[in-house]
Amino acid sequence: MPRIGSVNEPGAAPAAGSSDLTVRSILDELTETLKNGGAADARRTAHDIVTTLLDEPRSWAIRHRDLPLDPTVIAAARSAALRVVAGAPLAYAVGRITFRHLILRVDPRVLIPRPETEVIVDEILSRFRSKTRGLAEWGVAVDIGTGSGAIALSLAAEGRFIRVIATDTSLDALELAKKNAELSARKLFCPVEFRAGSLLSPVRDVRAQLLVSNPPYVAFDEIGVLPASVRNWEPPMALLSGSGGLAATAAIVQEGANLLESGGVLALEVDERRASLVAEMVMSAGCYIDVGVVLDLTGRERFVFASRA
Repeated sequence: MPRIGSVNEPGAAPAAGSSDLTVRSILDELTETLKNGGAADARRTAHDIVTTLLDEPRSWAIRHRDLPLDPTVIAAARSAALRVVAGAPLAYAVGRITFRHLILRVDPRVLIPRPETEVIVDEILSRFRSKTRGLAEWGVAVDIGTGSGAIALSLAAEGRFIRVIATDTSLDALELAKKNAELSARKLFCPVEFRAGSLLSPVRDVRAQLLVSNPPYVAFDEIGVLPASVRNWEPPMALLSGSGGLAATAAIVQEGANLLESGGVLALEVDERRASLVAEMVMSAGCYIDVGVVLDLTGRERFVFASRA
């Protein structure tokens, strides 16, 4: 019976070596490790570790419990379980996460892409398909504060933009985003360019049809109420912003008008408690029309959209 796995890269051949340990036995071992370490929902987490490392759905482990696992997967799973016990979020523990149709590498250099952020990509694609009906190309897209590259790479993979430019103030984040671009290269339909710098400073020479950002929007005095898995692990510069969490967003709104072409789309992910404030900010700028708030998967006010007048 063939051994399953390899955690080198998606689609890579299994590593050499032998093991008599099956999916079932490794799940039992990981569950015990996690339970003894005080991890919540140990059995489910064990399933998530194994299936995430193999880029398979959770149900895969249940359907293939008697298959032997490759030694590289076993070693990676054991290490991941110990990282979870130490408090690491699952995505950091296994080093990868699925975002829409992409498998992205993640580590503490970048925020973990959330499911709600997939909604902003959906909304952007829907709006551009509607507004550019019959056009083969959608123009240039700019992603400010790209982090892992989740939004930028999804737009390049699923949209019809001629180019996507992704920026970040963190050189470490850009290094990981570039790696994700390399791993996703076969799925991308346009070039993705990465530029270093704060907010819109790297793209002042660009004219775009889309400006999108999931900027830092947590106020400095709110860090204490964040979950420990966020507060202790995710990069503060990607979380925190001045002026009550609105400084980065305000800068993007104000400078974005100079970047966007007429009719171009502004798309922002925001704190659900401040969506109305951001919408008012955009309307007050005097450069945008069709300002509106879009809900996330749980019905929270999470995104603000507008068009350049």
